[in-house]
Parts: sequence; structure tokens; C-alpha cells
Amino acid sequence: MSQALSTLSSFASMTESMLQAASEQDWDLLTQLGRARSDLVSTMPENISRHLLPSEQAAAMEVIENCRRLDARTLAMLGERQDELRILLREPALG
Repeated sequence: MSQALSTLSSFASMTESMLQAASEQDWDLLTQLGRARSDLVSTMPENISRHLLPSEQAAAMEVIENCRRLDARTLAMLGERQDELRILLREPALG
């Protein structure tokens, strides 16, 4: 496994952990994981596909697409929590 694919696998693991934290409403952990994932992204080459072996390209795309789906679920949970807090604080909803 190339370093690039290994880094993507770490990214995917963090993304899964972020979804789990959101599911458990552990917002502090979600924030910590988000920062750690952001730090990991900053170490990735700009065009990561150039650093993947041809045999790894399909797996990398699958990892990235799965992360996008997980992020969408996490963001939905975060949005629900923000809406709950707006109600508690009696602030108008966004959008």
C-alpha cells in the first residue's frame, strides 16, 4: 500500500469516528476529530492521485466517495443539533 492510500485510509477512519461522535452527540470529540482530520489533510499532496499506484486509484476513489457520504450524514446531525440549540436560545433559523 502506498503512503497516499495509507493516508486516505487514515482519513476514512477519522471520518467514520466523526460520524460515530455525532451519533453519540459527543460534540467535543467531534471537534477534536475534525481538527485532527484537517491537520491530516494539510499533509496530503495537492493532487493525491499522482501519488497513487494505478492499481490503487479505484480503491482511493471508493474511499473518497464513502467519506463524502459519511460527511453528509455527520453534517445533517450537526445541523439538527444547531437547530435544537437555536430553539433553546430562541434564535431564528438560518436559510
